Amino acid sequence: MKKTLALILAIVMVIGLAACGGSSSESSAPAEAAPAADAAPAGTEAAAPAPAAAEPADFSGTTLVFSSDAVGSASYNYIVELAKHLEQDGGFGLIDVQPTNPGGMGAPYLFAGSGVDLAFINGAPAKWAMETGTLGKEPTGGYKAILGGLTASCYINCIRNDFLQKYNVSTIEEIFEQKLPLRIGCSPVGSMDAEGAYKLLEYFGVTEEELKSWGGGITNQGGDANKAAIQDGQIDFYIDHTSSASSTMNEIANTCDVTFLQWGDKLIDWFVTEKGFARVSVPANSFKGQTAELILPGSPDGIFCREDLDENVVYMITKTLIENHDAILQVYPALSCWTVEGSADPELVGGVDFHPGALRYYKEAGLIA
Repeated sequence: MKKTLALILAIVMVIGLAACGGSSSESSAPAEAAPAADAAPAGTEAAAPAPAAAEPADFSGTTLVFSSDAVGSASYNYIVELAKHLEQDGGFGLIDVQPTNPGGMGAPYLFAGSGVDLAFINGAPAKWAMETGTLGKEPTGGYKAILGGLTASCYINCIRNDFLQKYNVSTIEEIFEQKLPLRIGCSPVGSMDAEGAYKLLEYFGVTEEELKSWGGGITNQGGDANKAAIQDGQIDFYIDHTSSASSTMNEIANTCDVTFLQWGDKLIDWFVTEKGFARVSVPANSFKGQTAELILPGSPDGIFCREDLDENVVYMITKTLIENHDAILQVYPALSCWTVEGSADPELVGGVDFHPGALRYYKEAGLIA
């Protein structure tokens, strides 16, 4: 019985040694492992294994609502093109373009609800809506900038030459300083066009009542009505927040003896530093008789988003649009004022903070420090 038990124990020990890589006849010292085919040479430190590449984010189940102007408008068409790239190149499931944007100073309030993720907004109203509110509304928020400088709208303004000759003046500053009876034409109150006229009065410290007491005033009406009024001598000065492609300004220049005014540096600086505007160029010869480049304050369209939109989502939106910049301009040359560098320029979004997702891409692309 004892012999049998000893035999069983011996067999168990042999099996245990075999399972550990040894044998009953081998030394207990560990055997030397054979070197791997790609092992580092003796005396050198082996490189750490490369980390596995991160899986690209999957946005195929993501739907984003992009608010636009009316169907068929220029901005609607631009946004449809951007949406195509966001779906095809950015991998988003659906960019739902909805014509709900009121434009102008009302656009920042789109984000007060929960139904809009992206929208075109002018930079200056985006700043005003946050700081003081617009259109008599309380201040709002909940949005950040993605990119700026999509359009080149600015306060293009013209004045009848017979007014300049009658009073022997040549600048907008002289007109206000001398309290001349300037009759101003602009769009209805609440528009960006009209805001330019009222901002001029604010800069010069003049009320509308004072302007009327000089014999001047402000007439709020549509573009066609203002065109007819300056042609007929019913107004002296027309101001519009528009671009060098403006057909209204072009027709005025071709049918009326006017001068397109360049504002002084101090006036422009006030618009930019105090009111969130940007300096915008109107190329020479954009209009008949306008032989020199004009630099005027304007508020280009930018793309803004909900503040709480996921950082990775905004990163991919920014990356996709910037990296498809040239392809987008081939379809819509009217956006040629939009530059990759300008996309990240704070002045072109009214100084509103960029979303962290946009900032991450701009830093990676070397567009900001």
